[in-house]
Amino acid sequence: MTSKTDFRNQRRGMFYWQDKKPYVSVTNVLKVIDKPALRYWFGKQVYLAMTVDPTMNEKEALAAPYKKSKKAMNRGTTVHSIVEAYKKTGAVIDSVPEDYQGYAKAFYKWIDDNKIEVVENEKTVVSESMGYAGTLDMMVKKNGTETWIIDVKTGKDIYAEAHIQLSAYKHALKEDFGQKIDRMGVLLLKENGNYKFEEADDNIDVFLACQQIWYFLNKEDCDKVGYVKRGGDVNGQR
Repeated sequence: MTSKTDFRNQRRGMFYWQDKKPYVSVTNVLKVIDKPALRYWFGKQVYLAMTVDPTMNEKEALAAPYKKSKKAMNRGTTVHSIVEAYKKTGAVIDSVPEDYQGYAKAFYKWIDDNKIEVVENEKTVVSESMGYAGTLDMMVKKNGTETWIIDVKTGKDIYAEAHIQLSAYKHALKEDFGQKIDRMGVLLLKENGNYKFEEADDNIDVFLACQQIWYFLNKEDCDKVGYVKRGGDVNGQR
């Protein structure tokens, strides 16, 4: 089965939908992984909000992390727009909002340092055999030879989940489009204009284990939407 049309807008809830069939999103599967750093961040934002304004009530204090999270989402959306514009035109955007100029500078620096050609961005892929789908950030040619898939981050650091996420995309790309990927990497863009780049290992077995846990925790919802548990044998896909 191939998914040659873009169906990013067919994502509803935990699933992408294609031909009336649900495929769990890669990012939803990875929510089963405990994130202690996120809990610490959440508590810190509540504490800081109450330090700034001791008169706020409990509801207002608990809303503070979500306001920060929305700002981070807007930052991510802006950065992905920069990537998309570069892919389409090859042009460096000068009119980036001031808050995001450092991230843009970091992206263009990474492009120049590694002789990057962006082949595709925001590409949605499906694994029919394993029952998941997702949208990868970039497929690139690095130094004119190797084909990489890249996950772009704008947070504090690179976390292990990004490696697992890329592994899922890599195997779906091969199944869905017959696309061979040489290597995978996570690109962390920093506010100060620098970047961190980390090569990712293939951790598809870890992703499939997460998918099994996700299914166990969400079986009732899966039954309601007609999501069928898949086998997950990847021996022939490495």
